[in-house]
Amino acid sequence: MWAIGLLCLCACSANNKTTSEGSYTNAKGAVASAKITWEGDQMTAVELDETTEDTTKKTLGDAYDMKPASAIGKNWNEQIAFLETYIVTNGIDQIRLNEEGKAENEDILTGCTISIDSYLKAVQDAQAKRP
Repeated sequence: MWAIGLLCLCACSANNKTTSEGSYTNAKGAVASAKITWEGDQMTAVELDETTEDTTKKTLGDAYDMKPASAIGKNWNEQIAFLETYIVTNGIDQIRLNEEGKAENEDILTGCTISIDSYLKAVQDAQAKRP
């Protein structure tokens, strides 16, 4: 009998899952995109990417080699994965940016030192488009 209740609970929560997408185009023409997965009022996943020319940075993966220039020795894909997890866990309301669009929050700087202002604007756009 408990299995039927569990099945109903899972089916109900699966029906409560939605996604929203947003984007932001910066002054250089690069398009930051955000896809947010929601379960009820809870943000459960964030996917960020950036399109430049004819591909995305996630598609490039380690080939978008910025590790040598990174103060923390991480490529773009590693830093964006950290930021995605951070946003799911903490949201974006308390993130402070400097004039270069980089986070000032020490807990972000441990895993993400790239400019993130475009990604945050894409997340805000996706939040505004939430069904």
